Amino acid sequence: MLATRDAAPGARPVPARRALRRGSGAAALGVLTAVLAVTGTACGSPSTSVKLSVSSGPPGTVVTITGQAGSGCVLGKTWSGFAFEPYGDLKKGPVTNMPTPVATNGSWAATFAIPSYLGGSAARGPGAPATAGRYEFVAPSCGNHGSATAPFRVTSGVPAAAAKDYVGIAATPDGQGYWLVRGDGAVSAFGDAHWYGSLGAGRLGPVGRIVGIARTYDAGGYWLASAAGSVYEFGDARSYGSPGGRKLRAPVTSISPAPDGKGYYVLGANGTVFGFGSAHVIGAPNSYLAPYDAIAARPAGGYVVTSATDGVTYIYPGGVTSGGGAGFSLSAILVGTAVTPSGNGTWQAGMDGGVITGGLDAGFYGSVPGENVTLEAPVTAIAASPDGHGYWLLEANGTVFPFGDAKTFGPALSARK
Repeated sequence: MLATRDAAPGARPVPARRALRRGSGAAALGVLTAVLAVTGTACGSPSTSVKLSVSSGPPGTVVTITGQAGSGCVLGKTWSGFAFEPYGDLKKGPVTNMPTPVATNGSWAATFAIPSYLGGSAARGPGAPATAGRYEFVAPSCGNHGSATAPFRVTSGVPAAAAKDYVGIAATPDGQGYWLVRGDGAVSAFGDAHWYGSLGAGRLGPVGRIVGIARTYDAGGYWLASAAGSVYEFGDARSYGSPGGRKLRAPVTSISPAPDGKGYYVLGANGTVFGFGSAHVIGAPNSYLAPYDAIAARPAGGYVVTSATDGVTYIYPGGVTSGGGAGFSLSAILVGTAVTPSGNGTWQAGMDGGVITGGLDAGFYGSVPGENVTLEAPVTAIAASPDGHGYWLLEANGTVFPFGDAKTFGPALSARK
């Protein structure tokens, strides 16, 4: 793990990873996995249970889950991945689905973060918070001829504190620097990003873990958003209000500044969009398909909202969708999004460091799995370079992975292999 501290004037910055060799083509795309159809070939019998790396924990707990689905798997047709739901509620829900790639022999694996908010469906009803209690992972066999299950106990409805984890990254307007923020509100500044302060000890309540950072238009300050809905301002950032203090149905997962810098959007895990200042709400996705992981403002107006478990991007105004959906496979839950300068393209980052491109003009510049690098901690956030020709991925331990024309700042590290 990396030594960390606030990058106030004179402080030693968090080390950043040296530039990785560039991946190319689909081989470097870590989240997307090709799915091969099986035609009449026996590829193993389905298992009656799935294996979990962790069997209990609060929301945010990272679980590696594996199983054997049997023969005849075609994603979106005879195989739909697995679901996380309250124990014994196979027909009632609510449920969070994770479309997952499956090999020709029927084996599958994925990285999953226990959600704070469950999705639902028209038949099961709307989603609901993941409160403490008994849950289970359910994975139907290919063709739905049976299901494999594994129990999981949610120990608390409050997300894991993970105070020392890095959870957000925001780039300066020229791409020559960035800010990183931890779950406890400690901010570090690199390159030409100036440090304007961090949250003091005790300012966050038990459910107030910081979830994201957004810079002001002139880079003279930044806002921090907490899971409880509070928004904290530093430097020349003004307070335009927050959903904090309200009875939120779902925790906040993301914050994004309005294009003119005179407001910001805040997103709830259930898809609720809050707008403050010049950030006007013009639509929101349905809570049935929650959880949602990120919101990003479009430069010409509007915003995009991304789903954590099926890769769908919801574009506003209009509410049209891009990418993802049935037949779309994810080997890891998604944790963040960034938009292209035009606002018509998106990048989504997976916990495993994979990157999904969507829309019209989002180029693929590489991913962590494509570099054959072993992560020491999950990836938690993504930020795009200002010209749209690169992006940074942030690992929870503070390591920054640059791709395309994105640069890193601070002491270089040797790539982990």
